[in-house]
Amino acid sequence: MNKKWLLLAVLTVGVFVALVGYGDFGGTIDEIGNLPISYLIAGLALALANYLLRFLRWAFYLRVLKIDVPVGISALVFLSGLAMSMTPGKAGELVKCYLLNSKTRVPVGRSAPVVVMERLTDVISVIILGLTGFILLPVPVIAVLAVALVISVIGLMFALSRQALRLTGLPILSKWSELLRDSQEGFKELAAPRVMVVGVAFGAVAWFAEGLALWIILRGIGSEIDLVRALPIYAAATLVGAVTALPGGLVGTEGSMLAFLQQSGVTRAGASAGTVLIRLVTLWFAVLVGLLALLALRRIPAAEPPRTDS
Repeated sequence: MNKKWLLLAVLTVGVFVALVGYGDFGGTIDEIGNLPISYLIAGLALALANYLLRFLRWAFYLRVLKIDVPVGISALVFLSGLAMSMTPGKAGELVKCYLLNSKTRVPVGRSAPVVVMERLTDVISVIILGLTGFILLPVPVIAVLAVALVISVIGLMFALSRQALRLTGLPILSKWSELLRDSQEGFKELAAPRVMVVGVAFGAVAWFAEGLALWIILRGIGSEIDLVRALPIYAAATLVGAVTALPGGLVGTEGSMLAFLQQSGVTRAGASAGTVLIRLVTLWFAVLVGLLALLALRRIPAAEPPRTDS
């Protein structure tokens, strides 16, 4: 475990050194140093707005599944999931189901669909955000966005089908059959058209906030770029990072964002500085908030197991 964290630290430092070096160390540092503090605060505020909107979606999904959880615990469990932003594809956010079970005895199988639907609606929301400026994007990026959307829809349809339930008969999944069956019922409830529309709407506004943060930061360092370009660049880079399967989308997100920004006329130093700053404001700020929430959650005692009459 220690080796994994060491490798992650080395990878993270390596990525940031490469980013700063790509834009010329002196030029990139100057760009970062010239950013007014008010722009940085605005970026952090927009990141917090993203977390708030996604928490409201989390709470909405729990209500749809009739999972009654105290608001304080629910918020801490949700925010704790942000610490898992450094896992590939944010798959580690499933830990929220186990934290919820520990603090409230909600069955893991009952809450698992919430986490999966969060990720699915996030993908759809980011794709929609990316397509807002599709006319300005290279054809390969448009193709990636379109394919990702089709795959997401097909995956959802399969998860709700009878064929998916038959998979529980496979030896590798047999011990999880009850959990998977419970989860599929939750999927059906959360995949209802009205619920999906609300979930995607929350996600679209939430990710718009972080795309707006990128635009504000770029403006703060003097890079003139239209919002209609900044939004799809942020969305496309986020998706590229997601498919790299590296923790936090490292390398993929930064590399694609650098390329897209330069294609849009941003200087090398400006693109490097903007990428460094937006990753600090979004990814690493999220990890920090998540770790603080985990520490706070640890102070709450675990729920007592249900009593059985003798």
